[in-house]
Amino acid sequence: MDDMRLQIPVAIAVGAGFKRDIATLAEMQNFLKEWPQARRGKIYDTALRACEMARAGHLTRDQARRAFAAFAETAGIVWTGIDPVTALRMAKTGSGRYRAAP
Repeated sequence: MDDMRLQIPVAIAVGAGFKRDIATLAEMQNFLKEWPQARRGKIYDTALRACEMARAGHLTRDQARRAFAAFAETAGIVWTGIDPVTALRMAKTGSGRYRAAP
């Protein structure tokens, strides 16, 4: 069911500020299943359940995407679009100027 593509991927920050696009229901589920047990909560449970329900045809892919995006926002992993090197430089210099990553 990897072909259950989202119309708009969810961009998240992973590792040392690298961008990852989550573009299918399978990718959402796999990401959630690998999420640390200690950091799981109600919003996590809702997102995982939404993915499962969308794969079963009880929710739309967009509804599952919104649940995953809410989880990403709560977890603080939404991709901001700021180049990580520039963000570090800004933090060191206190500068308010930055360039968004492509």
